[in-house]
Amino acid sequence: MHNYPRYAIYFAPVPGSPWWSFGRYWLGRDPVSDRGIEQPRISGISAERLIELTADPRRYGFHATLKAPFALAPGVAAADLYRAAATFSRAQNAFPLGRLGLQSMGSFLALRPVCMPPQLNALARDCVEHFDALRAAPESGDLARRRAAGLTPRQGSLLARWGYPYVMEEYRFHLTLTCDVPGAEAQMLRAGLLPLLEQLGDEPLPLDAIGVFVQEAPAAPFILMRRFEFGGASTIYSQHRQKGHMFYVVGPSGAGKDSLLRYARERLAAKPRLVFAHRYITRAADAGGENHVALSESEFAARIEGATFAMHWRSNGLSYGIGVEIESWLERGLDVVISGSREHIAQARLCYPDMTVIWIEATPQTLRERLAARGRENFAAMESRVLRAMRFAPHADAIVIRNDSNLEQAGERLLQVLSGAAANQ
Repeated sequence: MHNYPRYAIYFAPVPGSPWWSFGRYWLGRDPVSDRGIEQPRISGISAERLIELTADPRRYGFHATLKAPFALAPGVAAADLYRAAATFSRAQNAFPLGRLGLQSMGSFLALRPVCMPPQLNALARDCVEHFDALRAAPESGDLARRRAAGLTPRQGSLLARWGYPYVMEEYRFHLTLTCDVPGAEAQMLRAGLLPLLEQLGDEPLPLDAIGVFVQEAPAAPFILMRRFEFGGASTIYSQHRQKGHMFYVVGPSGAGKDSLLRYARERLAAKPRLVFAHRYITRAADAGGENHVALSESEFAARIEGATFAMHWRSNGLSYGIGVEIESWLERGLDVVISGSREHIAQARLCYPDMTVIWIEATPQTLRERLAARGRENFAAMESRVLRAMRFAPHADAIVIRNDSNLEQAGERLLQVLSGAAANQ
């Protein structure tokens, strides 16, 4: 039985760049959306045959391998891998790959730097070593299959040590373009590729990031999950098909969102498969309201740099974050309730497209009364919050809960919504 999902550390051009567009066009697939794309027409090769000749690299996506696919070791979660990727990428410096040439590697075609940058092999070696503690040992069948391909003694020892034979001094950086191709067809493919590469001209391709890709099942395509730029920034492109479900609860200040979440948390405490995520906020712990984790601005910035937030935003002069631990919870089949932001629903949906938005609302008069009773702000600040609340309207697919009067009535409605997740627990 194969151990899935499998992860890989690849270099891939930044999505949306000319090199990214070239790769997805040539291979016929976008590794972020997993959407099929019509491939170029190649003289002498039918569309069906081009699909066959690019089948393997299409499944992996346009990339260069830095750490070959591996399953996570027991007790290691995807969040641990993301943290390791963030740590690794912060310590790296980007460098240009220079001009790429179309080369034959055995019987397949690939792009390789014409002049190999001196930093390249050291980066690949460090990548292999850095992530190895997270890797599960390969299954015996995988090792046997590799050895049957005809490895040298040194490649065999590298396979035993690192789970892959083409590392360290055996490593060859390349961006694969085809499967094994017979000689005559290889010439036709070259003739089709060269004009596409000429269109890129002198477009630079820096090695400026590592990407975490995932394969969820045997023969499934690899998907780009996150790209970690050298120096610290990271971008989330995809998430697993989550086993758990996310409830994203939003509402303006004074709508009673915190009170309703507390009402639901107390009554669902015995449901082990439904969890409420704490927020990380740059607000004092004793400021009242929700039970949050208080951080200073510098601590919050450090958490962003360390990729410890699944999402974060800024509102009303404060920074808010949701910890990356929710990804592990969702992977384990837990349903997660989050106190989110109306302004950032669209960004959250990019990462969690199936989430349920629960919109808490109240009349402007109710908001004013509750904000005044709270006593945290002066009149101008309170009025600013009320006016801001009026700028937002519930999305068409949001579940709206009106909370103007009785907390119990709105609380029971929230429980009813969440009970879809909790009913079978």
